Amino acid sequence: MARTKSRITGVFDAGPIIHLDELACLDLISDFRENLLPDMVWKEINAYRPTALNKTDLNLTHLTGPYQTDGRLSTMCRLFSLDAGETEALAVMAKHTTAVFFTDDAAARFVAEQMSYKVHGTIGILVRSIRRGQRKPEQGLRTLSEIPLKSTLYIKHSLLEEVIAKVSLEFHL
Repeated sequence: MARTKSRITGVFDAGPIIHLDELACLDLISDFRENLLPDMVWKEINAYRPTALNKTDLNLTHLTGPYQTDGRLSTMCRLFSLDAGETEALAVMAKHTTAVFFTDDAAARFVAEQMSYKVHGTIGILVRSIRRGQRKPEQGLRTLSEIPLKSTLYIKHSLLEEVIAKVSLEFHL
């Protein structure tokens, strides 16, 4: 049975793209209608994980500036010392308010939530893949448990165990 393509437009910070590629799961974003990567995010991925940008079936759109932010967003980005990629991604979110912002950075996530943007990270994409049938529950759980071994994503061990337990419970494993 063919899945219908999601209507989600994703605006990405570098972390989720890099981490999903490390976990051999970057294909999970091919389900999104569009994947927007601001210039600094593109450059960061190119510096740390250039092979991730070579995949042709991901609907990756490299955006170039200028990126304009309103005063509140600009102030929050400075206040929380967000890097250029996170700041550009949040500026793109200001133009695509129905999109989902994907980041693994706690400060960027906080700023996005303060701006009322929908935000998720690598873990959210992995859990979503099970719910959407992109991965079998056993595969998804195996990938989640491999995060500390195969990925540079930092997550507290106790939080990762909690996520795995909730997913196991949800899918009766």
